[in-house]
Amino acid sequence: MALVVAGVAGGVWWRVWVEDPLEAQLAELANDPAAALNYLAPTDTDNAPTDGNNGNDNDGDDDDFSDGWVPSDEARTRWDQLTGRHWGTKGITALTQALAAASSLRTDTGEDGQRATWVTAQGIILLANHTNRLTDQAKANTGVILGNCPTELIALAQRFPITSTGPDNYYEAFPITTAGTDEQTLTTATAHLLYEVADSTEAAYEIARATTAYTAARASQYMNTHGTSTDTLADFYARNTDALNLLTLLGGTTDITDAANAGAAASTDLLTITTNTNGQHTITHTPTTTPQPNPTIPTGTPGLPAPIYTNAFNAGLINNPPDPNTTTWYTTDTNGAHHVILETNEQQRNFYTWVTDGSGNSPDVADILDQNGINGNPERWRTTDDFKDAYGGEEW
Repeated sequence: MALVVAGVAGGVWWRVWVEDPLEAQLAELANDPAAALNYLAPTDTDNAPTDGNNGNDNDGDDDDFSDGWVPSDEARTRWDQLTGRHWGTKGITALTQALAAASSLRTDTGEDGQRATWVTAQGIILLANHTNRLTDQAKANTGVILGNCPTELIALAQRFPITSTGPDNYYEAFPITTAGTDEQTLTTATAHLLYEVADSTEAAYEIARATTAYTAARASQYMNTHGTSTDTLADFYARNTDALNLLTLLGGTTDITDAANAGAAASTDLLTITTNTNGQHTITHTPTTTPQPNPTIPTGTPGLPAPIYTNAFNAGLINNPPDPNTTTWYTTDTNGAHHVILETNEQQRNFYTWVTDGSGNSPDVADILDQNGINGNPERWRTTDDFKDAYGGEEW
């Protein structure tokens, strides 16, 4: 919406508010990731490939992105226009809706994943320059965007380069610097944006939900390839927990800690468990596209046991699973996949009784996995000021 000052006869001036057509266009993309990606990273479909780059590199500059997708002229022009635009709160909110949808495609292993990664990077930089325009809804949408950047948040928490993939390539994703986005600029922008939305319970919920779902999926897929191990599973979740503890450190309130725990617990709703002919269970996750409206945020409930024990059961790390017919918190499906549900007080009480009694004759599982908790104490950050100083945040 834009303010237009119009003059009329007699020297009288009127202020007229005019609807911004771009605002409405961006908002319409919220539930359509493909459409959002096509708008934010259009391709030169009219140009036939002549040099092995799918017709996208027509700008004649010296950029060398021979290892991946190259933004089209139209895509670069689109972001020049978006970056140079005067943004109000409604426009930024609509932009965060479109970016949230597009960022969900980062997990695509083809060109769309590269396009979505590049778009997400441009969006993070733009939003970091307009944090004073972030409404409550925009912060929730930004939580979705950052939640779809789990490897980057884990890297920030671990004080590693933002393109880090973890030990032995734990994480698989196109680097956020795809197509030449400057790493230092993007690191600073991501840190700034995380800091600005950390006071939002909705953003904390979305970040924890998506980051934990990604961790559950990657831990499953990694162990299926490299061998199951309680230590490996614990390492994946220790890194995930460090990212969520950084978030809650920056948020600084018990409400944010509760929201992060609630989001982590809700991550199981994003998981799909498949079983192959050898009985091997593989967990995948569905990236988030929009914030969950009015999420339930209980007080003081640990959020990690449901996803981490979902991994443990499906990786075969529990020696003696309980009887699903007599257990309130544990079920199996027709393919033998294991599901842990810790949504009610009764389920949590029964679960912790089972843990105390020996975790299905797997005491090492309880001893190792139960060390992870969201409590606002990241391993490598002591204070919010420490975090700000590391990323030039004196003026945040």
